[in-house]
Amino acid sequence: MTENFEINGRIYTFESEQELKIDFYLEKKEGDISYFKVRFDFCEALLPKTVSLSYKMPAVDVYNLWDPMTRVHYLGFGKQPTHSRLSGGMPIKQLISKSGKNRYLITVSDVKSPLCISAGASERNGMMHVQIDFFTGITGPFDKYEATVRIDERDILFDDAILEAREWFSELGYRASVAPEKAKEPMYSTWYSLWQTMTAKEVLRECKQAVKLGMKTVIIDDGWQKAVGGRVYEFVGDWTPEKRRFGDLEKLTPKLHAMGLNVMLWFSMAFIGFKAKNYKRFEGKYLREHPEGNYAVLDPRYKEVRDFLIETYVDAVKRYDLDGLKLDFIDRFSSNGKIEEGMDFASVEDATEQLLKDITEALNAIKPNMLIEFRQPYFGPVISSYGNMIRVWDCPLDSVVNKNATINLRLTSSSCAVHSDMMYWSEEDTPENVAVQLWGTMFSVPQISNIYSKTTPEQREVLKNYLDFWMAHKDTLMNGKLNVKLEGYGYGYATAKSDEEKIALAISTPICDATDGCAKTYMVNLTDSENVILKAEKGSYIEVLDCRGKRVGGKKRVRTSLNEIYVPLGARLCVTKE
Repeated sequence: MTENFEINGRIYTFESEQELKIDFYLEKKEGDISYFKVRFDFCEALLPKTVSLSYKMPAVDVYNLWDPMTRVHYLGFGKQPTHSRLSGGMPIKQLISKSGKNRYLITVSDVKSPLCISAGASERNGMMHVQIDFFTGITGPFDKYEATVRIDERDILFDDAILEAREWFSELGYRASVAPEKAKEPMYSTWYSLWQTMTAKEVLRECKQAVKLGMKTVIIDDGWQKAVGGRVYEFVGDWTPEKRRFGDLEKLTPKLHAMGLNVMLWFSMAFIGFKAKNYKRFEGKYLREHPEGNYAVLDPRYKEVRDFLIETYVDAVKRYDLDGLKLDFIDRFSSNGKIEEGMDFASVEDATEQLLKDITEALNAIKPNMLIEFRQPYFGPVISSYGNMIRVWDCPLDSVVNKNATINLRLTSSSCAVHSDMMYWSEEDTPENVAVQLWGTMFSVPQISNIYSKTTPEQREVLKNYLDFWMAHKDTLMNGKLNVKLEGYGYGYATAKSDEEKIALAISTPICDATDGCAKTYMVNLTDSENVILKAEKGSYIEVLDCRGKRVGGKKRVRTSLNEIYVPLGARLCVTKE
């Protein structure tokens, strides 16, 4: 069926394979922000098929397209999709002008149901095509559905519009967790460095060095439990330490605590391996099976499944005296379209939210401010209500994606602590290239996953220089006002600003503006140019430190308001007003 609605001269078209009653109207308008109400009546409870809303709009001053899942940003031909559901992504999409202004930002109030927002350029008529596909995955059953579509057409900075859209989700009841201070301190992760074959001896060895560098938490990732090599999950679900290789966690965690480290442990929430003792226990309570990975996906609509997961985490926290958990693969909780007796939820999305709520309450009852890490793609408004750490998805050695994704998460995660993907590098790489990877993620909490013995002395200097600066300026970097510029396919310039200082990251534009009232301005140069144009008040003092923290030239005063300063790759310029 097809049904059209004309509102303020624009035609909105709904299409569906099933018969239903559709109500669509402009509910209210606040300046250049419009709120449209969408209502569907299916007349009976069912698993709805996709219902699409589409329309066209003139492509006026549209230069780029943004969504929170994009690794590189560009305005593509055809409809570029943004997928969203409770455990993956969020329903927000934006068109941006050449000058970095918001042109059209669309958000949908339904952050749980599977849906997709698409936008893209037409090949021949100078129009942008916009489409919202409701129910892109199995959801329900229900007989009625309602959502609000919020359209922001204000001529404001694009990042400010995104931050306000995230605040709208908060007003709808999806307030992000407030991260404790320990979630905002550098962390060491065993994933890239020690992988699934790690030993307790190796963990202790690396953590001794991590502490010296200022890291405050260790995340013991996949590999501590009984497993086999090759990223096969056939034993997950019993969650017993690998005694022969890894030893006893009850003896390891006190040693790590004695070093001054918080300890977090990895769990794959959704998986039970075919060779796990618990596999038989949950037969008939799986969403699907994956023979290629030798595991099945638990169905959280069964209370027995949720209780098992909660008891597993509570037992681990108590038994090993843990300070946090890294909970992985939440996005695998997706409906299979079947509803069976014994379930206390029909919707997988609702059951997943209940599971997260119960886990958070149970863990914080043991230790307040328990660290809980989730990562992309599961980072949306519901997930961030329960996790207080949100990490960039795996992008090993990819400094561009790590940089872009940390900023995406900063714009959309509210009070959660945003973490970089774990950073590591080749022993043969230059100090400058190591610096590019580290500084590119400075607006997030650093996670490091390098083997210290395979790090050159020069690389160690770079890492220490970065972590020392990050810790000294953590409040500005994490809590200051963040503003960014999209240039090309990613972020070309970014600043965090507090009352006392401004810290800038230059990726494509070698310009440092120190004339906006701050007593101190820092700029890290990651551009292709070693000559930075500095705008500063006459008489200001400047200093340049290279990527290892060593002074380049001497400290000096500038005599003019516009200066060309030598700042090599990975170095930082400090400007202090007289």
